[in-house]
Amino acid sequence: MPDIRPARSPRSGLRRPPASRALLAALSVLGGLAFTPVHAQVTTDDSALSALPGAKTPKPRPTHTAPTHPPAVTPPAKPAPAPAHPAPSPTIPAAPPPPPVIRPPVVDVPLHPPAPPPEIQAKADAQGAATDLPAGLRLTFAAGSADMNAAMIDRVKGFAATLLQVPYARAEIDATASGAADDVSTPRRLSLARGLAVRSILIHAGIASTRIYVRAIGVPPPGAKSPDSVNETVPDHVDVTRSDMVASAPSPSPAPSEQRPAP
Repeated sequence: MPDIRPARSPRSGLRRPPASRALLAALSVLGGLAFTPVHAQVTTDDSALSALPGAKTPKPRPTHTAPTHPPAVTPPAKPAPAPAHPAPSPTIPAAPPPPPVIRPPVVDVPLHPPAPPPEIQAKADAQGAATDLPAGLRLTFAAGSADMNAAMIDRVKGFAATLLQVPYARAEIDATASGAADDVSTPRRLSLARGLAVRSILIHAGIASTRIYVRAIGVPPPGAKSPDSVNETVPDHVDVTRSDMVASAPSPSPAPSEQRPAP
């Protein structure tokens, strides 16, 4: 069905009479019945209706515009609730605090001294001798043995009596032993047994164990020299010396005095 609404005039000042509008409407009806349906668009001017008698002024069509969203408004932050109890006012002390007292750590002191080692008993058939050194003495043992005779023990006790008069000195025990070149363990264990035997005699003579240092050397290194020339080639020996004394050495020859020219 074609649209038969009156066309809107492009010019607002032109007005068509009612007879022409009725004629146009009749022609459009007849044309639709007699001919093939044709789709046409007819535009009319609504302002022409206002010229008819008793015509009502048409209401303007509302214009649809896209809704605009208002900008997001951040709600104001709520104030923090007031504390139920007001904070106390700060107080200033009259004097600074005392310095902290750091107590020393508690050290467990043993109430009983350690058990002394077993006392060495002299053996009459033990082969050995004691000779003097510049800083102590040397004890010579039989090969493969750590036994000591009465003379050797007495010389060690005499060394202990001398060491008691010097409380700041220590006893240094260097023990050696002979053995095969391919067996290092056996000579070292034998030298340790000899050194511990001398240490036991010193402890029973009144020397504290903290003042005695034992070093088990085993087979002496090649080229090692002895402080004396008596037992220099004997490897089975123990040297007992004081730490505050040094073996004497031949004093070097004094350098010739140079004659200075007279000024």
